[in-house]
Amino acid sequence: MEYESIAVVVDRQGQLTRFSDDILVNVYHRQGKTWVCTERMPFFLDPGLDLAGMRDKLRALIDSLGQTRILLAASICGVAYSVLDQRGFRLCEMDSFSPEEADVLDALVERVVAPVKAPSPPYPAEIAPGVYQCDLTEVLREHPDLSTKKVLRPFFDKTPFVELRMAFSHVPPWLLPELVERGLVWSEPVSAGDKLWMTVRPSTCARADV
Repeated sequence: MEYESIAVVVDRQGQLTRFSDDILVNVYHRQGKTWVCTERMPFFLDPGLDLAGMRDKLRALIDSLGQTRILLAASICGVAYSVLDQRGFRLCEMDSFSPEEADVLDALVERVVAPVKAPSPPYPAEIAPGVYQCDLTEVLREHPDLSTKKVLRPFFDKTPFVELRMAFSHVPPWLLPELVERGLVWSEPVSAGDKLWMTVRPSTCARADV
């Protein structure tokens, strides 16, 4: 697939921001060798909306985006990630974005269309019945084309577990809202050398106190 447009999530000051309830979605189209912002769409979610209402608002935004299927933000999680992912969006995250740097968007498209290597051996690894462990600092070092989301979301979606032990260099900002949405509980991160360890369990278990 050839991507000719990219949606970029910004705040009211035009700075790249996380996908939240009060944002602007700027749509850039490729014109020759440059990218031009051709549309600016305000997006607002009333805090009083229920889950069905939030999904309806997100679907309306998707319809407004037409053929655009790449979305860039500082962070994307929760319901927004779920709905956009289900509708075939390629979701990308960056710390900052300058619209004057067209090569940034070109590089983003190249990253999107490049094949993704699956991590091997599979992560997280089962170390006891129902107990899994994953040192994400090592996984991401070995597989720079992956991200914490690409490793953990498939695990949460498909793997029944009693306990998941994870190590990070820092706790990803998307993770805790995701755990809340999935009904999972977690321990407070504990420092061990240059890593933070956290334990996650289903809500049927008591809160982890590692």
